Amino acid sequence: MKIKCIAIDDEPLALQQLSRYILDTEFLELAGSFRNALVAGKWLSENKADAIFVDIEMPGINGLDFIREMNQKPLVVFTTAHSEYALEGFKVDATDYLLKPIGYRDFLHSAEKVYRQFLLIQGAATGQGNKHIIFVRSEYKTIPLAIEDIIFIESQSEYVRIFSHEKRPIMTLGSLKSYQEMLSPRLFLRVHRSFIVNLSSIKSIGNKQILLTNDMRIPVGKLYEPDLKKHINENIHRK
Repeated sequence: MKIKCIAIDDEPLALQQLSRYILDTEFLELAGSFRNALVAGKWLSENKADAIFVDIEMPGINGLDFIREMNQKPLVVFTTAHSEYALEGFKVDATDYLLKPIGYRDFLHSAEKVYRQFLLIQGAATGQGNKHIIFVRSEYKTIPLAIEDIIFIESQSEYVRIFSHEKRPIMTLGSLKSYQEMLSPRLFLRVHRSFIVNLSSIKSIGNKQILLTNDMRIPVGKLYEPDLKKHINENIHRK
């Protein structure tokens, strides 16, 4: 799912950078870039954007007034060279605030906030709730991944492979230990020095192996057998 965005900044270089950041972010789509808020407003009267990255200090109508006058507000991230505008930005329910000069890491952090907020709104509208999202860096892209969609994670030296309901596993730099600390022990269990499994993805257990819902088999390490047996016994007891 991509979020349709527009960028607004009267400075050509700043607008070019902002547009490039949007294009370089896997889960964002650049629908338009504008050097004038009035032109952007006209575009929005005929088109839809899910999010706006907008400069505050612009000639004519500034970014704050532009957002205040909108009847239906998309998600908003303000950009500015002046930190004193931060409070005013949040008064109009901005999702985030970026202080120039903007590095990609800071931009990505704001984009992740936008993505989570977007999913929250979508979930409320459909009555399906909101999935817990993590962001994984792989092949020079940042990929949003719903935790409940993860089937298992495999350690491979300095990398891990994340197997989910997507067709291809995601390879990313990191350790199994870091994911074990990140993921809830109620949902995920380390069953081998090289594997963490989503407990809801277990199809069957036997012969020191786990059969998963994607029909892959992974080994159970001797050191991790007690925790797995405890999980099995607790679930039998509940039933």
